[in-house]
Amino acid sequence: MEENNRIVILITRYLSGEANIEELKELKEWTERSKDNRMIFQNYKNIWAGSGDSEKGNMINAEKSFNLIKKRITFKSPAKNLWQYWKNVAAVLLVPLIAGNILYYLLRTDSSSPATEPVYNEIFAAFGTRSAIKLSDGSSLWLNSGSSIKYPDRFTGNDRTVYLNGEAYFEVESNPEKPFIVETSSVKVKATGTKFNVTGYDYEKEAEVTLVSGKVEVCMTDENNKFNKSFLNLNQHLLFNSADGTTIIKTVDVYKYIAWKDGKLIFRDDPLSSVVKKIGQIFNVDIELRGEEIQNYSYRATFEEESLEEILKLLKISSPIDYLEVKRAPLPDNSFPRKKVIIYESGKRPI
Repeated sequence: MEENNRIVILITRYLSGEANIEELKELKEWTERSKDNRMIFQNYKNIWAGSGDSEKGNMINAEKSFNLIKKRITFKSPAKNLWQYWKNVAAVLLVPLIAGNILYYLLRTDSSSPATEPVYNEIFAAFGTRSAIKLSDGSSLWLNSGSSIKYPDRFTGNDRTVYLNGEAYFEVESNPEKPFIVETSSVKVKATGTKFNVTGYDYEKEAEVTLVSGKVEVCMTDENNKFNKSFLNLNQHLLFNSADGTTIIKTVDVYKYIAWKDGKLIFRDDPLSSVVKKIGQIFNVDIELRGEEIQNYSYRATFEEESLEEILKLLKISSPIDYLEVKRAPLPDNSFPRKKVIIYESGKRPI
């Protein structure tokens, strides 16, 4: 930024005829340094053309410029002095405009330079909502409730890496030379062009990957830093537990795992523990199961855009369970803890 300010001063002093020999030499060296520098100088020299002292061409003639300055000093004509006065007034008016535009051009050039580091965006999907995002390479992703993703404004280097905490569905633009990588706290999913779903919450031991089309490579690291790698084919689902390093891969009905992006929750003979876990993640609520019997209940249901209250009522209607919302007391800092719901066997209300 200091160099930019210095160049603005040099160009302004040159155009107003106040630059000394050393400043003219410095400006000449700067213009010779790159084509962009010469273009910047010429653009603003053209703006100044009305002053009558600008020169033709893209290069600065330091000696001639210095002679012009000497002529101004020795020429005493009243008409010339009057012209010089009005030219100085014009300089005062034009300098802010020129300085501002030069700075804008320099900053714009710097920001678009390949050497400039990409800017990272981080998007968070509020609980109970979903977000759709289009990436700079043309890939699309859907971010589930309570999830966040970090991605660059453009992809540089040899890959296209994004960082996920939560759940997201990806439709990746094909580019075999530049693989697309999704990183969570325990898994790294690598694809070139395909559709897949990834679930990986920082606070959870389990991570999941579901492949809708194409192929993906999944790299996994457990809590003991033991590394493992698996490849998924069409319609396969991977479940990885970072606590014990176990991996389970099976063929599934993939829509069950990606229906959330369409506002649906689909359960197909899933145990109640899995059902309430998914509901808790989406609505940011702690759900506790009480009683041995209900642990083994399985559910086959589809919920579409229902609220938490509506889902709990439907679960209650479809099986011999009931639920209780725990009253929340304010914490010492006057904030409130997460909402908590207890699900229990009908007729066995907890005290």
